[in-house]
Amino acid sequence: MILTATTLIGVGVTGTLTDNALQRAGGEQADMAARLSDDAQVIYQSLAKADTSATGHFLAGTTTQATLRKRYDDAIDRIRRRLADAGGLTGGDVSRATNVAEIALQLPVYTGLVDRAGTLIAPAKDETADPDEARKAVGPALLGAAYLHEASSYLRTVLLPAAARLQRDETDNLRDAKSTALRTSAAHLLLLLATIAGLVLTQWSLARRTRRVLNLGLLGATVLVAVVLGATGWSLRNWPETDRRLGAIETRLIDQRKLVDAERAALTAYADTYLLLGGTSPFNWEQSLRNFRRNARCAERETTWCQTYTISIHQELIAGNNDGAVAAALPGGRFAAAFEVVDRDNTTKLEDGARQIQALAVQVPSAPSRLGLLTVALCCCAVLSAGLGFWPRIREYL
Repeated sequence: MILTATTLIGVGVTGTLTDNALQRAGGEQADMAARLSDDAQVIYQSLAKADTSATGHFLAGTTTQATLRKRYDDAIDRIRRRLADAGGLTGGDVSRATNVAEIALQLPVYTGLVDRAGTLIAPAKDETADPDEARKAVGPALLGAAYLHEASSYLRTVLLPAAARLQRDETDNLRDAKSTALRTSAAHLLLLLATIAGLVLTQWSLARRTRRVLNLGLLGATVLVAVVLGATGWSLRNWPETDRRLGAIETRLIDQRKLVDAERAALTAYADTYLLLGGTSPFNWEQSLRNFRRNARCAERETTWCQTYTISIHQELIAGNNDGAVAAALPGGRFAAAFEVVDRDNTTKLEDGARQIQALAVQVPSAPSRLGLLTVALCCCAVLSAGLGFWPRIREYL
C-alpha cells in the first residue's frame, strides 16, 4: 500500500513537472524568446552604432556633426525603447531581468561620458572663436578626447558583453526548455507505465491469495492511472512538430548571433578608424590596418570597404594627409560610403533573420494547459481507490 501510494504521488509530481516543461517549450514561450532575442540583437547593434557615431562626431565639422549626432541620438533612443520592451518580456525570469537591468543601469554611465566629452571638445570645434579662445580650448579638448576614448572602452567592455549575454541566454533557454520537456515527459511516461504494471501485478497477486477475481479499488486506481496516461499522450501529440520547430529556431538564433558579431566587428572597425584619426587610438598605422582587416573580415571577403581603407585612410595617413583621411571617413566621404553598403547588407540580413525566427515561433504548437492539475487530481483519486482496495487486507492486521 505504501509503495503504491508513493508511486502514485510520484506520478502526480512528474505530471506537474511535465506540464510546466511543456508550457515552457510551447508556442507562447517560443514567441517570447524570439521577441526578446530580437530586442537583444537590436540593442547590441545599436550600441555599436552609437559608439561609431559618437567617436566620429568629434572629428566632424559643423555640417556633418549634426548628421552624426542624430545617428547617435537615434541609436540611444532605439536602445531605450528595446530595453523597455525587453523588460516586459522577462516573465519573472531572474536571469533575463538581470541582463536587462544591467544594460539599463550602465547605459547612463556611457551617455554621461559621451556628453562630458562633448562639453569639453565643443569649444575647440567652435569656428567662430578668436585665436586666444581657441588656444585655451586645446587643453579641455584633449581631456574630452580621453573621455571619449573611455566611453568607447566602457561600451565595449561592459555594455556590449551584457547585450551579448542577453541574446546568448535566449538560445540557451530555448535549448534547455526543449531538453527539459523531453526528459520530464519521458520520465513521466515511464513512471506511468511502471505504475500501471505494478497495479496489475498487485491485483494478480491479491487474486491468487484471496481467490477474488476482481479488486474494485485497485481496478479503479488502474483505470484512473490509464486515464492519466491517455491525457499525457494527448498532450504530447504535437511534440514532434514542436521539437522540429524549436530546433529550427535554435539554429536561426545561432546564425543570427553570427550575423550580429559580423555587424558589431564592422562597426568596431569604423569606430577604431575614427579614434585613429582623432589621435586617441593606442595603435600605430600598421597595427590599425591589421586590426581593421581582422574586424572587417577582409580575409573572408575582400570588399570595396577593405580596399577603400587601404587607399583612403592608410595611404593618406602615410602621405601625411590627415585631413583627406578624415574627409573620407566622415559621412559623404568615400570610406563612409563603402561602409554604408556593408552596413545596409548586414542590417538587411539581420532583419530578414529576425522575421524568419518570429514566423517560426508563432507556428510552434501551444501545449495544452492544466495537465498537471488533472494528473494530481486523478492521482489523489487513485490513492483513495487503491486504499479501498487494500482495506480488507489492512483490516486483517488491525
